[in-house]
Amino acid sequence: TKKATSEKIMTTLNNTSWVLKRLDIQSRDFIPTDEQKELVLSFQDNNYGTSDGCNGQGGEFSVEDNKISFSAGMSTMRYCGDEMKHLIYSVPLMSVKSLEIKKDQLQLFNAESKVVATYRKKK
Repeated sequence: TKKATSEKIMTTLNNTSWVLKRLDIQSRDFIPTDEQKELVLSFQDNNYGTSDGCNGQGGEFSVEDNKISFSAGMSTMRYCGDEMKHLIYSVPLMSVKSLEIKKDQLQLFNAESKVVATYRKKK
């Protein structure tokens, strides 16, 4: 059933962390630096946390009828000037409508079924 599938997705995501591999919406691979080795998207219970390379954000997420939604919660408000522009990978989580998990890869999709971002499971 759809409900069982949604519950399975929640269970699969619970207590996991995923490392950004590609910001597909900008056709941009994540390139690690000495200061920024990885950008992680973590799920615990009904909460998520992530960073864009400058600011952190988090909030609640829910899965219903196999669709995922992220709600805006807390966010840091650090100034990230032009000198940091190349380090910022802003994943538009509020536009994410669905996801797909295949083995150790998580892909987030928007309403037009276009891939927004691709992550790999953190080991």
